[in-house]
Amino acid sequence: MLLFYYIIKRVLIAVFFLSAVIIASGADQVKAQTAEDTFIVMGTGIIKKEDVSAARQGAIKNSLVTAVGLKAADLANLDSMVRNFETLNGILRGRIDKLIRDYKVLAETRSDGIYRVMVQVTVSSGRIKNKLAAAGIMQAKKAMPRILFFVAEQSLEDGSPRYWWGKGMPFIKTASEKAIAEVMKEKGFKIMDHGPRVQNMAIRVIDDKPDVSDRSAIDFAAKLNAEIIVIGKSIANNLANTMGADMKSFRGLITVRAFRVKTGKQIAIASKTAVTANVDEFAGARDALSGAGTLIGEDLSRQIASVWHKKDKQAENFEILLKGAGNLANFVMFRRMLSNIPGVEFVQVKELKSDKARISVDFHGKARELADALMLKAFESFGINIYDVSDNQLKIELIPGRS
Repeated sequence: MLLFYYIIKRVLIAVFFLSAVIIASGADQVKAQTAEDTFIVMGTGIIKKEDVSAARQGAIKNSLVTAVGLKAADLANLDSMVRNFETLNGILRGRIDKLIRDYKVLAETRSDGIYRVMVQVTVSSGRIKNKLAAAGIMQAKKAMPRILFFVAEQSLEDGSPRYWWGKGMPFIKTASEKAIAEVMKEKGFKIMDHGPRVQNMAIRVIDDKPDVSDRSAIDFAAKLNAEIIVIGKSIANNLANTMGADMKSFRGLITVRAFRVKTGKQIAIASKTAVTANVDEFAGARDALSGAGTLIGEDLSRQIASVWHKKDKQAENFEILLKGAGNLANFVMFRRMLSNIPGVEFVQVKELKSDKARISVDFHGKARELADALMLKAFESFGINIYDVSDNQLKIELIPGRS
């Protein structure tokens, strides 16, 4: 019996010691993480009309912005931050409080109309990472998707469009696709090559025309294990502008749509234009297409990254109460547009009356984000009035278009 108690005592001591080691180790990890996310920064506020309180708050906010900026610099590389400075600035000037865990004012002073503070700021590195990844500024831990392009190009050098999946087409990478792919590759996306082997495979199953169908492109991309496809067209043309006898202007226009191969769902859409001037007609057209391609690459990267990093999160369900549904053509167009919004996963008409409808929508985001996305849609025969947005409901009225 004494031996039994002795053994039990030894086991309890060992368990206690082991627990203490684990707790201490965890505490050290927390301290290390906090140390990495904590900054001592200084901020300045200008005292206007003797409003010292406002100046102090401004100085503190500047300190918080500086701390988040320092953490962003730790997480993302310099080249990416420079290229995306406008987007980064928007993040820093937005709801900065969402990126802060806590802060403490260590010292403060007032001198010559200036209020200065020294603040200890602890930022939320996880939220900052998510913000940077969603904006396409850095590649998150989750690998970025493999992308296959189907972009037909009509330049001034050829009488008809060029597209790599066409019979008799030489193995080409157009100016517009090169520019788009270069930007997206820099942001961490994996660009799939459509060399001679892939071209020969495509010729057997995809129609020989520049306007490739969504379904055939998605089915073909699935065989190659692509995760995203980009379908679109680009065109270059002459503008009326001239300078002297030789200098002319050229415009490049690119319109694309992106689909997730696994679901067949459209997740992004973009259209960009660029104008250049050159004495060489062909070079000027190529430069215009490349310029538009660079803009498309930036826009697509932001849209796809945002959806890609949300794709494993469960979509939220929202209800749309729609007025003006009596015009069936307008109602059908609205529903189709709603289904094509990036982040919308499922649309179902729950109720349809003479002039009203109730629609259920599964969307990766918040109600306000869905409303903002709808506001960017252009409807030819009608407009929309979003007159109420709550946490889980949107109230929208279809408005007849102007004649």
